[in-house]
Amino acid sequence: MSDLTPLLAAADLSKLADREGIWFATGRGRVFISRYAPHGDFIRATVRSGNGQDRAALLHFHPAAYPLAPAWLAAIAEAAPESADRCPPSVPTGSVRLLARMTPDHRNGIPRLSDGSVGWSIPGATARVWPTGRIELRSTTGPILAGQLEGSQWDQFQVAAVADAGLRLLCAPEAQHITRTGQPSGWSRPYDRPEPTGNGRERKGGQMYDGSTTSSCSCGWSTTSPSQLGARAMAEQHRRDATSQPPSADQPPHP
Repeated sequence: MSDLTPLLAAADLSKLADREGIWFATGRGRVFISRYAPHGDFIRATVRSGNGQDRAALLHFHPAAYPLAPAWLAAIAEAAPESADRCPPSVPTGSVRLLARMTPDHRNGIPRLSDGSVGWSIPGATARVWPTGRIELRSTTGPILAGQLEGSQWDQFQVAAVADAGLRLLCAPEAQHITRTGQPSGWSRPYDRPEPTGNGRERKGGQMYDGSTTSSCSCGWSTTSPSQLGARAMAEQHRRDATSQPPSADQPPHP
C-alpha cells in the first residue's frame, strides 16, 4: 500500500470529478472509487478481498449517501473474505439476521420473501439481505447503502458484520444501543460442566441450577449476571449509561 494513497476515512467523495477514479486506503486494503456525475451523479466503489487481488464487492452510492460511504466501505473491506471467486455468494439469510447485532429480538420468527430475502427494521433504518449477496440498507431520512457482495467465500458472519456497520450509520440515536438478555444456563449435572455452577439449588438426580445469564448490546458490550433479572437490570443500566438517560420508573427493564 503506497504512503501516497489517501485514507478513505477522510475522503470527500463529492469532490471527485466525473470519471475520476482514485484508490483509497483502509485498515485492511485498498478501495477503488470512481464518480459518474453527468450520468446521474453517483459513485461506484469496488472492494478487494484480503489478498488484494479479487473483487469482493461492488457498490453504488448517490449523493445523499456520500458522507456515509467511506465508513461503510472501510467496514466492508474489514469483513471481506481472504479471497473471492467469480461465483455468487450463497448466504443463509435467516442466519445473517440472527447473527446481526443491529436487530431486535426474533420472537416473531424470521419471515422470508419469495425471493429468499430477509429484512428487519430498527428505529430510523431498515435492512434486507438476499441469498445472492445483495444487500440494501435504507434510512428513513433518505440515504441508501446498497451493493453486491461477490464471491462464494462470503459467509453469514461477514454479511452480518456488513449489515451491522451500515445500520449503525443510518439508525436513529435511540437505536445505537439495542440490548438483549439471554436465557439462564439452567439445570445440569455438575460433571457436565468444566466448572462448578449453581446457586444453591439442587434437585433429584444430582442436577444443579445455574441462573447465570448473559446480556449484550449492539455496540459490543456484554456481561454475565447471576440471574436473568440481574442481566435485565444490567442491560437497562448500560443503556442509561450509554445514552446519558436517567432511570425511568414508568418503564420496565428492556427484555
